[in-house]
Amino acid sequence: MGAYPAAIYDVKAALQFVRATAAEFDIDPDRIALMGDSAGGYLAAMLALAGDRFTDRYRDDPNAGSPVKVKAVVGIYGIYDMAAQWTQDMRVSPGDSITQDFLGGSPTQNPQIYRQSSPVNYVKPDRQEVRFLLIHGERDNLVDPLVQSGAFNTALVQAGFASRLIIIPGAAHFWVSDAFEKDSRSFGAIAALQLLQFLEGSL
Repeated sequence: MGAYPAAIYDVKAALQFVRATAAEFDIDPDRIALMGDSAGGYLAAMLALAGDRFTDRYRDDPNAGSPVKVKAVVGIYGIYDMAAQWTQDMRVSPGDSITQDFLGGSPTQNPQIYRQSSPVNYVKPDRQEVRFLLIHGERDNLVDPLVQSGAFNTALVQAGFASRLIIIPGAAHFWVSDAFEKDSRSFGAIAALQLLQFLEGSL
């Protein structure tokens, strides 16, 4: 993933391409959801809540005029408060912060970029049409479930969003891509049915 904000611009360009060429792929441009895990959950939330604020790059892209609009977001052990994640990084691995690498400095060095890059700071009532499903592992020590998904869900609900938080008992980080078809007790299997129900109801 490129340094902030390049990754957001790249995902925005991909979404604009999908919307602009939806008819070619038999896609309904008004029924688009974003889903991502970890940094992907972060990018999905940023694009849904603040994508139209990022306008400095790709201005000559033929799809640059396409709206940045989605109906739903699924964030799986995502990061929504960058300053809080930096603190967690320091707790888990002092002196080695992916968050700091992504943003180019510590919160002390550049507090403004930590505010600007945090999805939780873009939770405003004017985006209430976006529905959220947040899924997190109970034992995730890389991205704290309560500090990140828990606090983000609370902010969304308080702002009037339709948002739901699912905590998976016993799950840590990096489980969403594990095969689960043959194990009904796996973390993925626990989340899959609720995820599908959310998408069916939101799209």
